[in-house]
Amino acid sequence: MRNKLLRSFKFLLLVLALLPLDLRAGETPGTNGNPVLGDTRNQGVHLDEIAVGSGYAWSYLKQSHATFEAFPIFMRFGFDMNSLVGIKDRNGTLQLAFEPFANPVIKPDSGVEAGLDVFIRYLYPVSSSVKLVSEIGTGPMYLSVKTAEQGKGGFNFLNQFGVGAQLALSGNSALTIGYRFRHLSDAGISQPNSGINSNALVISYSILY
Repeated sequence: MRNKLLRSFKFLLLVLALLPLDLRAGETPGTNGNPVLGDTRNQGVHLDEIAVGSGYAWSYLKQSHATFEAFPIFMRFGFDMNSLVGIKDRNGTLQLAFEPFANPVIKPDSGVEAGLDVFIRYLYPVSSSVKLVSEIGTGPMYLSVKTAEQGKGGFNFLNQFGVGAQLALSGNSALTIGYRFRHLSDAGISQPNSGINSNALVISYSILY
């Protein structure tokens, strides 16, 4: 399982490193002929972040009398929506983010959580290098592990609520550290459906556009 986790994380890092530079949104020619980042920030919804992240999620399953542990591994594609709601830059950024994920599960049995969450995130600057982050997301997922709470593995939804901080590393990169509360259930599609609540600490590296 450890080797699978390392291989998954290395693959996501490789994908991030190989992203073509011409995907950068907001690059327009400057007076010296060089690109200037951010000149089109208020001209509609646009890609402003691509990130890769991981973390640790845990919980105690009362019905299963077992510990739940997983390692979130995800990518994030964030889109600035300020122009849609009239938010000015100095007031922060409202972001629509898509997070595909493939999370190795090590307890109560070896398995995987895999799916796609869609987030609404708000990033508020408190200094030139720090932004506070709040987020809420949901999306479909597959859980391969059988539990007393959710029955045999199958289709579920993963709801997440999070807070954290984004720390600037350079002009176009940042590190985000945060906490997420996770609720996994299938919305009553099948039984049993007691749901699995868990806590998660996550960290991600972002390229900003």
